[in-house]
Amino acid sequence: MACHRSIVAAALLALLLPATALAGDTECTPNREGKPICPAPDSRCVTNRSGDVVCSTPGGGIELDRYGDAACGPGYCTKDLHGDLFCSSAPRGAASTDRYGNAACAVSCVPAKPQACVRPKPMK
Repeated sequence: MACHRSIVAAALLALLLPATALAGDTECTPNREGKPICPAPDSRCVTNRSGDVVCSTPGGGIELDRYGDAACGPGYCTKDLHGDLFCSSAPRGAASTDRYGNAACAVSCVPAKPQACVRPKPMK
């Protein structure tokens, strides 16, 4: 009975894992054609409103703005009370929103920009 439970648990776990996971990497994102896009180490990818996969630079942050477009920065990003995106000016730098809704960042806050994002090529 215990063996049967283990098999069922393993089957459920396999169903819950992303279909695009490659070699243990669960951060890959499928593009419109279904091909996996995997970020560089210490990066993250999102799908924008157009269905394009866009990634941050290593150590950088990425968020979707109020229109569903990706914007990136040198460090991690946050959205302020007005919906504007700000990122830490330091790679891997923290970013959060204070109790008044203002962005608060390690070192300093800089506006997130779409030009700071990268568009990686799909894996073959």
